[in-house]
Amino acid sequence: MAMLINLALTSSKGENLTCMTEEESYTVLIQTGYPPDAPRDMKCVTQNFTKLNCSWDRGRDTNIETNYICCCHFLSRSTNCTQVGQVNFIESEFLLFNDRILQITATNELGTQTSEKLTVKESDIAFVPYTPKLKRVFKDPSNSQMMQVEWFEGGDTYGIDLKMIFQIQVLLAYDMQEVWMGNHSETLNYTHNRVLHTTWTSDMPLKCTSYLVRIRSIGNDEKTLFMGRKAWSEWSSPLKLEGQDVSNETSFKIYPVEGTVLEAGSNPAFCCVAGKGEHAETLTFDNLTSFIKLSDRSLAIRVPNVSPSIESGTNVVCKMSGEKYDGAVIFIGYPPDAPKNVSCETRDLQTLNCTWDPGRSTRLVSKRRTIYHLNTGSQNSLLCKEASRVYPDYWCAYPISNISGKTNITIHGKNPLGEAESSITVYVTRVFRPFAPYEWKREEVTRDSVTVSWSDRVDYTGIDLDCEIVIHDNLGKTMTLNRSVTGKRMNQRHTMTLTDLRPNTEYSIRARYSSVHFWKWSKWSDVAHAKTKIAPPSVKLDVWRTVMPNRTVTTYWKPLSALEANGPVLFYNVTWTKVGNGSINSNVEHGTDVQIHLDRAGYVITIVAQNAAGVSPPSVIKIPPQQDDENLGIERSTGVGDGINVTWRGHLADNCGYTVQWCRLLSLPMCKVDWSKFPPDTTSATIKSDAFQVGVRYSLEVFECRSDGDHLLKKLIGYTRELAPAEGPQVEVNQTSVESVQIEWKDIPVEKQRGFVEGFKIYYSTLYNDSAASKPVTAVNQQAKIVLRPDQRAFKILGLEAGTTYNVGVRAFTKGGDGPSNMVTVTTPNSPIALILGITLPLIGFIVLGVVFSIFCYQKQEWIKDTFYPDIPDPTNSKVLQNGSFDQVVNLCKTLEPKDCTPNEVQVVEDKQRRAEGNKYIITNQQGEDNSDNELQEGGVISYRPSSTSVETAGEPNPAFEAVAPLVPCVYPSEVTYTSIRGPGPAHQDRAGAVQLEDGMEVIVKSGYQPQVHVATNPVLDREQLDPAPHVNGYQPQMHKKSWSLDSGNLPTLEPESIGSPTSINSQAFLLPEMFGEELKVGGSKTWSLPFFNARTSSNPYSDDNLS
Repeated sequence: MAMLINLALTSSKGENLTCMTEEESYTVLIQTGYPPDAPRDMKCVTQNFTKLNCSWDRGRDTNIETNYICCCHFLSRSTNCTQVGQVNFIESEFLLFNDRILQITATNELGTQTSEKLTVKESDIAFVPYTPKLKRVFKDPSNSQMMQVEWFEGGDTYGIDLKMIFQIQVLLAYDMQEVWMGNHSETLNYTHNRVLHTTWTSDMPLKCTSYLVRIRSIGNDEKTLFMGRKAWSEWSSPLKLEGQDVSNETSFKIYPVEGTVLEAGSNPAFCCVAGKGEHAETLTFDNLTSFIKLSDRSLAIRVPNVSPSIESGTNVVCKMSGEKYDGAVIFIGYPPDAPKNVSCETRDLQTLNCTWDPGRSTRLVSKRRTIYHLNTGSQNSLLCKEASRVYPDYWCAYPISNISGKTNITIHGKNPLGEAESSITVYVTRVFRPFAPYEWKREEVTRDSVTVSWSDRVDYTGIDLDCEIVIHDNLGKTMTLNRSVTGKRMNQRHTMTLTDLRPNTEYSIRARYSSVHFWKWSKWSDVAHAKTKIAPPSVKLDVWRTVMPNRTVTTYWKPLSALEANGPVLFYNVTWTKVGNGSINSNVEHGTDVQIHLDRAGYVITIVAQNAAGVSPPSVIKIPPQQDDENLGIERSTGVGDGINVTWRGHLADNCGYTVQWCRLLSLPMCKVDWSKFPPDTTSATIKSDAFQVGVRYSLEVFECRSDGDHLLKKLIGYTRELAPAEGPQVEVNQTSVESVQIEWKDIPVEKQRGFVEGFKIYYSTLYNDSAASKPVTAVNQQAKIVLRPDQRAFKILGLEAGTTYNVGVRAFTKGGDGPSNMVTVTTPNSPIALILGITLPLIGFIVLGVVFSIFCYQKQEWIKDTFYPDIPDPTNSKVLQNGSFDQVVNLCKTLEPKDCTPNEVQVVEDKQRRAEGNKYIITNQQGEDNSDNELQEGGVISYRPSSTSVETAGEPNPAFEAVAPLVPCVYPSEVTYTSIRGPGPAHQDRAGAVQLEDGMEVIVKSGYQPQVHVATNPVLDREQLDPAPHVNGYQPQMHKKSWSLDSGNLPTLEPESIGSPTSINSQAFLLPEMFGEELKVGGSKTWSLPFFNARTSSNPYSDDNLS
């Protein structure tokens, strides 16, 4: 017996298990698997609304035979169970508006599972149409880029009429890439199986590559017929449309082919196809090289928004394997626009000429250009050869067959990309445009007329024409005349006289024609030039006069214009007649004024202008008898920008008018007078003149014309427009006080005022203040005082500060604005009280400060003394001397070295009788601390040696200092160095032999502090008790004689003149007592000066620098 554990899955057919014994063997088929899962995810579809197909999910694969039983229960029927078998679907009858309940049971040898009861409603059912069947796919014979697709609709398979959507998909056969997908809607006829078709236009020729086409469908009925879902059918089997890339041709092709015309702005595609056994490598269009691989033998390139080509076209170049090239020239342009602004006219009533604007250039030429035809509808179209050449010569001529009727004209244009046309209706008589008058000439000229003649270019016999004549004169004026004329035969002359012309004037004359039914004017004729003859002046002179108090009358007149003079004026004849006696005087003038000296009587002055043809009408002006001047005041007038307003009131109702005279005020009495005359009923006027300038003052006078002459009514001054003054008034300081300043200013010259001064503005600001030691003060905004009296010339500024400098300025102002200011600087005087306070207050402050400081010092005198002048301590009270630690301190530092300490004076009294033959120090080493008294008795006086001398002095070095220097080394440098000095007494001698000193001497200095020094002892030397030192008053520096050490040799001989003396650290006074005891005998005296103590040179080996 055998047991199989943990068996793996066998194949679905099972596997053989063979058992063998010694006698026999047998084989058993074994299958392994799983019990079934419960069926789930029921889906029901219908394809024809007669059968319902429901399927479910099996779940896990059992690997063994599993059978299914489907039990279907209708709400109106009994339950029906069907043995399905091993499939997972069941087909049943489709019933509209009827729900059903399905339950599926799965059974195999390992178990049984039953699904839940699944309710299937109509809304859960999906309508999936049958897969459509393609019939064929082919190229359109008339368009190399259009594909035709045909398929069977399959309406007879559904049994009812259905609305369907068919979806067609086009794929590249090379890589199954979708290139197009489109929908086609159709209502099926269940009684037929029609063939449906659709088209697709590719952006490149279909020969470029092979395509696959497939189709599917979906229901498109409304939900009122079927409430379920709609789903796409399966894709049909694809049909292939073969391209040139699968052909057996060995030559390569480029599409579109050579010479193809494409529309600009489109998105064309170009391709090249290699021959069999070759492949395409690159493809370029113009400068574009980004090609697409369609297949191994085919490349394509797409050009978005292609631009128009040049006239010679654009190249498409393809490179094949083996460095082979081929290409094609493609032309890109635009289809023709509809002709615009179509217009037809006739010039001779025999030929109708039509013109139009072709619109945008097509960019196509030669055989690809736009060809235009003219069609009237009554006969064959007329080819417009001239219109088909080059823009803008687009016109076409058509022979007129019906002059009185209307004609329908159509202009039609066509090129390889399209065609367009425009139509108009033409009435021949209304589009008649004659030629211009021909051979236009001047015939005859008088003072006021010119006769011209001309002919017609073509035969216009019997045709009514309108002739427009334009006359220009040399003064810039134009006159237009319209005349009706009747046409004549060619070269037959027309004549016309032009009247009402001005004498002595040059004229330019030309003419043009139009039809009676105006359409357009013809071009202008040639220009005829003529000049009329001279005539006497046509108007009288405009005259005026000025009368001076001495009866000098200046008469003025304005020159006549060319229009008025009718010829050059040769001279002016002036005649004046005295009223009462009839005496006449005359004068000939060539200018425009004349001065006449008259008496007090009245006069009549007459002036005429003379030219070659005659004289002008006389101008008369009356001068009234001399009268006393009326005292008339001067008024101001207002300006209006370009003129001056003047008003007046007449004195007489029957006056003969008014005259306003003006001149520039500053030019009087020689100003250039101008005037204007006004009728009697005028009482105001705005005087204007080209000579007027803004900011200039003018003087005006109004005169009234009476029977005996002109009388003055009014005097005025004014400006056309006021401006701000050009300069400021000159300012002067008249008087100053502590708090005020009196200023004055002068008038501004009239020519600089440029307006009526309405007042003045006084500005002042602080410049600096003397009390601040000329320190600038922060500027403040200028304060203004306004004076509204234009006649005021002085002003007093109040409220100022004493001792302060001010900038003061005055500026005038008019209606035109403020003028500039002239500044002056003024300083107000200082106040006496301020001066006194300025002196006394600081003095009182210093006194108070001194008193406070004195009180402070008095109260703090002890602290000041302790801080700045401390007491010198008494060495006898030092604990160092009492506890015996002084020797230890001396051993550490043997000397005190004040640097460059110079005594004022040293006096030495020397006993020359006591001298020793050999001057040597006997230095002994004495141990113990009980010898301080002996050392006081026996120790010598320590001499002073400066610690450092950086310069050489005159004289020899001090031998005493140099002898002792090497014997007193100091580990810690100090300020003072002391050397031993033997006083007068018996000679002492050490063990090696004593050397006696010189005779006794006496050193006298002022008594004071002398530091105590314990010189380091030399243990090698023998101890020796020296004689006690002479008694002295006061403190003397002490030392141990035994502490002196002799490094080598004997001490040098000390000379009396080399004896020095120590000083205090805090002073330069000698520390030797003022007098010795009675044991010392006083000898001679000697005074040492300053160089003695600084006699050590910088080369001394025992200087402070070497010791340290």
